[in-house]
Amino acid sequence: MTLVAALAVFILGLWLSAFFSGAETGFYRISFVRLSIDAHAGEPSAKKMLWFARHPAAFVATTLVGNNVANFLAAQGIALAVAAIVTAPGVGWEIGGTLAIAPVVFVFGELMPKNLYFRSPQRRLLSNAPLFGAFFYLFAPISAPLILLTGWLGRFGTTDQHATPLVLGRKRLEQVLEEGHEQGLLADIQNRLVGGLLNSGRAPVESSFVPRHRIPGLPQSASREQLLDHARQYGLTEVAVHPDGEPGAWSACVRVLDLAVGDQDVEQLLVPLPRIEPGTSRLNALMTLNEHAAPLGAVVQDDITLGLVSRRRLAEQLFRRQAPA
Repeated sequence: MTLVAALAVFILGLWLSAFFSGAETGFYRISFVRLSIDAHAGEPSAKKMLWFARHPAAFVATTLVGNNVANFLAAQGIALAVAAIVTAPGVGWEIGGTLAIAPVVFVFGELMPKNLYFRSPQRRLLSNAPLFGAFFYLFAPISAPLILLTGWLGRFGTTDQHATPLVLGRKRLEQVLEEGHEQGLLADIQNRLVGGLLNSGRAPVESSFVPRHRIPGLPQSASREQLLDHARQYGLTEVAVHPDGEPGAWSACVRVLDLAVGDQDVEQLLVPLPRIEPGTSRLNALMTLNEHAAPLGAVVQDDITLGLVSRRRLAEQLFRRQAPA
């Protein structure tokens, strides 16, 4: 065999080594959350890699067989090149040639492709997904027993960590959201909202209400001018009102904007306060206020108003930066 053919065999082995070594690194570096989103968006390469992510034994078996084929071709190429160059080749020449070319194989067949896939696993792995799928079918007669053996041994171990669960636990969901934020799938405001739902949404509404004795409100008989002056003095967007002669029995509110731009009577602008029981979570309280389109709600126990809670304040608390859970 000529030297050109020997070099062709060696280069093929070197390329296969780089391909499977890089793919193996990229597979363990890829974001499976982003991969799942791309697959559900209809991207063919993402669908193919998501299948391998859900069946990692098939991926590992294919790379194992591919690396062995690559090493065999590289070794054969070196041996054939030595035979073409040296007139009386022997074992010493083959060993010497292998040792001389080993740094080239290590740098271009292992180190460089692993580094490239480590830096950009998503793009490189998806771009090579069709080719990897072709090698999967090509090596199937050899890799199939390995896959079956891995599946049998997997019965005695833990569950597959790459399988996407239908229901995410709290800790797993937080990991998914954090990974989504790192991958640029979630904006900062979205990440803060989800963090607020997980961390502060379950807190009781008592931690957010204003006690009844600290509420800057007026009786229902107050005039439009009195309500506007009161709102201007305390910087209010809504003014709570109570029945005449019953201070602390807050029953309704009026929006300052309606008072300023409308010409209706004050009685027609009153918004009844939804009643919220103590112990209700912030999130449920916010949903109640949204259902009634009310800016304020009354936390009531045994027909006694304990305090008022603001829809705007509840919403702001959901978007507030949270400490790590």
